[in-house]
Amino acid sequence: MKKKILRSLVNLSFFKLWSALAKPSMIPVLLGAPRSSTIYEAVTPFFQNAAKEDEENFRMGFIKNHKFFQELNEKMVSRRFRRTNCEGWPELLYVLVRLKRPKIVVETGVFDGISSAVILQALEDNQEGKLISIDLPATSIIPESTHRMKETTLPVGCEPGWAIPDYLRGRHDLILGDSQEILPNLLKENSLIDIFLHDSLHTFEHQWFEYETVWPHLSDGGLLLSDDVLWTSAFHQFSKKVKRPYRVYGGLGILQK
Repeated sequence: MKKKILRSLVNLSFFKLWSALAKPSMIPVLLGAPRSSTIYEAVTPFFQNAAKEDEENFRMGFIKNHKFFQELNEKMVSRRFRRTNCEGWPELLYVLVRLKRPKIVVETGVFDGISSAVILQALEDNQEGKLISIDLPATSIIPESTHRMKETTLPVGCEPGWAIPDYLRGRHDLILGDSQEILPNLLKENSLIDIFLHDSLHTFEHQWFEYETVWPHLSDGGLLLSDDVLWTSAFHQFSKKVKRPYRVYGGLGILQK
């Protein structure tokens, strides 16, 4: 047990270690979060019949999608003056959507639209499904959200999701506003969803609101995904409340109903 704790401490970045000292309630989360070192390890608990070669084929197909990355990076370079390769948890996000084959995906928090684009490409490759996104435009720095990002606000004159390749927009509905106001009404219209991704305001209260609001509307086997789950203890505590195990890969938490 002591060796496990020591290994966990060594693996913490300076920032996470400092955060833990500043918020003692986060220490059990940071030390005990069930991390996966590979995408396959993250996927297997939720898709036990998925073969490793299937996961790898999906992932490699995504990485080699020239059209997707060309259009995405043309937009990124024009506004952000950099490219993105979507390494890490975006690859996992793509694989999860391919494996789950959802009809309805809901996400909160869009910003440039990288995660939205990844989801939409997976839906396109599945040849089914729709993404509904809710976003409160980051026209200024948003504490507990964009303040830790490379770019803290949207480019001037750009709407949320501006970087999404145009050929994917047919599967996308974007609703602008606060998820606390929009999400309950949205779920009245779409009473059953297959995947939910939280990537909006990362305060405990806001995360908990979204998790609790969405959970009854997830289909059996549906996925609750949340980015930056180690910022607060909300995801950790919610998994205990619903008595479901979770996994973390690259900061993305995965919980299955």
